[in-house]
Amino acid sequence: MESLRIAIFTDTFLPARDGVVTYTVTLRKELERLGHEVIIATTARSVTSREYDHNVFTSRGYKFPLYPQYCISPVPFSVNKKIMDQKVDIVHSQTPLMMGYAALRYSKLKEIPCVSTFHSLIFDESVLNAFLPDNRITIGMVERIMKRYLKWHYLKCSETIAPSEYVKELLSHELSVNAKIVNNAIDVYRYFPTMSKSEARKRLNLDDSSKIVLFLGRISREKNLEVLLKAAKLASGDIRFLIIGSGPHLSYYKDMARNLGLTNVDFLGFIDDALAPLYFQAADLFCNPSNFEVMSTVDVESLAAGTPILVPDGTSQVELLFDGKAGMSFTNADPGDLNSKINEMLCSGKSFSTIECAKKFTPESHVESLLTVYRNAMEKR
Repeated sequence: MESLRIAIFTDTFLPARDGVVTYTVTLRKELERLGHEVIIATTARSVTSREYDHNVFTSRGYKFPLYPQYCISPVPFSVNKKIMDQKVDIVHSQTPLMMGYAALRYSKLKEIPCVSTFHSLIFDESVLNAFLPDNRITIGMVERIMKRYLKWHYLKCSETIAPSEYVKELLSHELSVNAKIVNNAIDVYRYFPTMSKSEARKRLNLDDSSKIVLFLGRISREKNLEVLLKAAKLASGDIRFLIIGSGPHLSYYKDMARNLGLTNVDFLGFIDDALAPLYFQAADLFCNPSNFEVMSTVDVESLAAGTPILVPDGTSQVELLFDGKAGMSFTNADPGDLNSKINEMLCSGKSFSTIECAKKFTPESHVESLLTVYRNAMEKR
């Protein structure tokens, strides 16, 4: 197959860490392994901060007030000038926002297709509630504006990619956008167990006698961690809850745990990425209570480490259970049922085929499907 030159546009990239960054890094690595060339168009607070990577081009960004970990570029088109003379066959946008708008503009000027992956339910009410004033009129107005813009944006793209059946149906129903399903690429290999659970706990100085329920991810309100904390309040026996990550609402959840009088919850904050596989291997189960996910990367990483998942029903995460082979579901937003299912999973002795399920999300299989979407978009141009 003839090699391609792909421009990936994203609002977030290294050194930031989130699901989109992890996906972009994995995608780039696999495309380059196959002989394709990738350039990254993104934002940075300092235009010199990415000079170590000659294929990363930036526009000047500024701290986003609602989410200080990220920056946005008020003039995203400045990055287009830096890559206008580059030979590019196709644009792949990871965002509908500032850099996504720049991606559409760039593809139009270069007369090449623009494919966009839908990564975030940014129009969802749970997200808007976390960042906007508690005002139904304001939230409703912003939701309507967001949906109009997103519909315009994705209908302008040559192809829209949904990482799950749940998202495909949502895009069709809410935005009248017909998307193709391509599950996200995840570097599952680095999470495959390299030691026993006891050895992993010893490395991390964790008590080997307790049962561990793990959450690892961005600490923000849309993750619905209230449910996990309230379930921890109901938990009996020697069960510990480890919450790993940082984010805009870390203090909020620490205060909640303190007010609930929780002594079985530990907030470990941000950890070195190299330690993540060890924590997944050390846990007895992984729970992401969010109903905001489009396809949960951390769920698959947990499965790859051999740890089953417990997910809220009625969400995209249910697709990752593979009819109970990878874990169980609980009634969405119900701490009582979550606590009950935690006990059931920890005490039943049921075995799960987690690693086999995780192998469905290898970078190789993802890029094979993605290249088909690229080729179809280029042929239709």
